[in-house]
Amino acid sequence: MSENLKETFDNIQGVFNRCINYSYIILVNGLSTKFSYLDTVLLEELEKQEYLRISDELMQLYMHNAVLSEISNYFSSSDFFWESSFYESMKPDEKRKYLTFSVTSFDYSRYEQDNATYDEELPYFSVVVRAVVLERYLAYLRKKKESRVQIETQPQQEQEVQKPITNVEFPIKAIPPIAETENPFDSILNDRQIELIVDCINEVKMFNASVTVDDLKAILSCKPNAILRSNNNRYVAFLFSELSNRSLITANWQSVIANNKLFLSKDKSRDKYLNQGDLATATNYVKGISHEKGFATIYNYIKQLKRL
Repeated sequence: MSENLKETFDNIQGVFNRCINYSYIILVNGLSTKFSYLDTVLLEELEKQEYLRISDELMQLYMHNAVLSEISNYFSSSDFFWESSFYESMKPDEKRKYLTFSVTSFDYSRYEQDNATYDEELPYFSVVVRAVVLERYLAYLRKKKESRVQIETQPQQEQEVQKPITNVEFPIKAIPPIAETENPFDSILNDRQIELIVDCINEVKMFNASVTVDDLKAILSCKPNAILRSNNNRYVAFLFSELSNRSLITANWQSVIANNKLFLSKDKSRDKYLNQGDLATATNYVKGISHEKGFATIYNYIKQLKRL
């Protein structure tokens, strides 16, 4: 396949990823909110019912949309449009629509009002998004169950040590600092990728000071060497959302940044930390603008990460 075709696929994938990430975060955050009001027994029952409900919905999607047959094998990939056989499974006229679609015309607010609004221009778009979101959500539920089972099977002495925090797994306010976990961002970035991101951050002057590799590693561990002030909240949101879209960091990056007070807001008149509302607003703004100015620079850096 030509480089031009790969670029077209990458642009379409970017639209897929933004829609998928948004819906996935809503599902996970909604479940976490419910969990904060439940005891362990009810929590386990809710997880079970949620798993069965999502599994049934997925089964119906696959039964009625044969073109989705490989999505279950590629849902964790941030490049599934290129890597799976979804495109090859479509009819010639359907393929043509994807190749001729202008990603700059994608109106996210229009999509939010009706998820199927682009299904005529991009066949099966809404069902692909839904299938990937549900597959990732099921994987999230499986991981939660495995983690709980692992804790429950630890020696009794270890269980006693952990007792004080078992009932606050999903509290609303009084949560243990996320930085106490080994990898709060669930980052899988390697050293070369981190170096590239540092170059990106400094080139677009994302913060009030340049950062080093050590600085970024400290930020990803939620133990920053110094608190940086954002020069552009939208750049921050775009960088982290793109990393999340590619499954290089957690989909919950907004809450990690907010809860650990990692960055000061652009407003220099006061020392205000970037909160989840600031980040959510900025993230909604940057959807679909990877071709604009500094965002294009960040996007070009992000695309290089896969090669490292």
